[in-house]
Amino acid sequence: MKNIVALFLLSLPILFVSCSSSRKTTASVRHLPDSLPALPVSDIDVPIKIYAPPVLAKIESIVPREFTSEAWPNYIQPTCDFRYKYRFDRSALSISCVNSKITVQFTGNYQVAGSRCLCSLDKPVTPWISGSCGFGKESLRRISVSLGSQLNFLPAYRLHTSTAMNQVQALDRCQVSLFSSDVTQMIVDSVKASVLSFCSTLDETVAGLSLAALERQGANMCYQKTNMGKYGYAMINPTAIRIGQLNFNKDTFSISAGLSCRPELSSDSINRLPDPTDLPPLLQKESHPGISLYLNAGYDYVFLSKLLNDTLYNQVFDVKGRTVVIKNVQLRSMGNHQVELRVDFAGSNKGSIYLRGTPVLDTAKQILTVPDLSYSLESEDLVLKLARALFRNKIKKTLEGKTYLDIAALVKGNLPVVNDLLNRHLTPNLSSVGRARDIRMLGMVTGQNEIQVQLYINGEISLVSNGIL
Repeated sequence: MKNIVALFLLSLPILFVSCSSSRKTTASVRHLPDSLPALPVSDIDVPIKIYAPPVLAKIESIVPREFTSEAWPNYIQPTCDFRYKYRFDRSALSISCVNSKITVQFTGNYQVAGSRCLCSLDKPVTPWISGSCGFGKESLRRISVSLGSQLNFLPAYRLHTSTAMNQVQALDRCQVSLFSSDVTQMIVDSVKASVLSFCSTLDETVAGLSLAALERQGANMCYQKTNMGKYGYAMINPTAIRIGQLNFNKDTFSISAGLSCRPELSSDSINRLPDPTDLPPLLQKESHPGISLYLNAGYDYVFLSKLLNDTLYNQVFDVKGRTVVIKNVQLRSMGNHQVELRVDFAGSNKGSIYLRGTPVLDTAKQILTVPDLSYSLESEDLVLKLARALFRNKIKKTLEGKTYLDIAALVKGNLPVVNDLLNRHLTPNLSSVGRARDIRMLGMVTGQNEIQVQLYINGEISLVSNGIL
C-alpha cells in the first residue's frame, strides 16, 4: 500500500517534466477544491487458517490422560459396608468444532476393585470380601466420554468457555461376582464426577486468560503513528474490531478477524493523541472477507522533495548523445493550487529547470495532467527522456498534443509489487496470502502546505499459520 502511495506522489512532479511541448501553455484550469471530502470507513476482514496438529497436541497435554478414584491406589469407602477404587486411561482425543462449539470425545479402559463386609453400629464386623474387573489377567473394561465447550470472545478482550459433559457411557459392564454386585453405574458416576471437575477447572483457567496485553499493544500501534521509513508515518484509527466463529475441518482451524478503521499516511510524525486510547470493544461477528480500504495521505513539500531526491539523485540519462545527471529536485507550493518543481542537473551540461503548473486529476479516466504548465528552459528532449525512463509507456500524448500520466496503466504495471507485499512470510510460523483487485485515486489537492491524496484499494488477504502463533 505505501509503495503505491509513493508511486502516485512521485508521478506528480515527474509529470511536470513531460506535459508540454512548448515553453508555456495557456490552457485553463477549472476551479479546484481546497479540501477533500470525508472518506467512508475502511473495512479489512481477514480469514485466518491455523494448521491443527500443533494445537491438538497442546489440547492433548491439557486434558488428563488418566482419571482415578480420589485416593488411588487406596480404596474409597463411601459407606461402612462398601469400599472401591478405579482407574481410567483415555485414548487420543477426537475433536470437532462448528461455530465455536467444541466437542471432545474419547474412549478408554478402566479397572475397578471393590469390597463388601457386614457392619454393626456403623462398624465392620466381618472380613472384607473383594472382587474386581480389569486386574491381573482379566481384560480392562471400556468406557466412552463426550464433553462440549462453547467458546466466546468477550468485549473486554477476554475468553470465556462454558464446558459441560455430554455423555459418559460404559461400553463393557463390570459384574463383581464374589458379592453379586454390578458396579458399572458406580464407575460411570465416578468418571462423571472427575470429568465435571475437569470441566470446571478448564472454564476457570480460560476465564483467567486475558488478551489485555495484546489489546494495549494494539492500541499503541493503531492510535499512535508508526514510522514507515521513507514513506512517512501511518495511523490506523480503528473504529470497530470483530472476530468470527471458530471452526475445524480436516487438519485446519479457521476463524475470521475484522477491522473497521480510518487509515492515514502523512509526513507529520507528531501524535495528536497524548496517550493511546483503548481499542473499541471486541465484537463477535461474522463478516465477508476482503479489503475495502479508503486511505488519506498528506505530505508536505519538504518531505516530498526528500522522497524525490532519494529516488532520482544521480540518475543518469542519455539525451541525443548528451549525458544528464540529476543532482537535486525541489518541490514547493506557488499558491492557488500551483506548484513549482526545480530540477538541478549536471553532466554534458549543467543547469536547472523550473516547471510551474496546476496538477489536475481526472478521477473517472484515472489520468493526471498539468494543463497550464510553464517552464523556464527549452529542454523538452531532456524532460521527456526523464519521464519516459521512469514511467516507460505510462506517459502518453493526446491527439491535442497534451501529455498525461495514465494512472491506471501505472497501477497495472505495479500490481505485482503490491501482490508481493500481500504474499510473504510475516513470522516463521505465519504467512499472508492475498491479491489487490483494484487501486484508484479518488482525489487530490495541492495545498499551500502539503499535497493530499485519497486512494481506494480493493482486494483480499488471508493469514495462514503452520502452528501455535
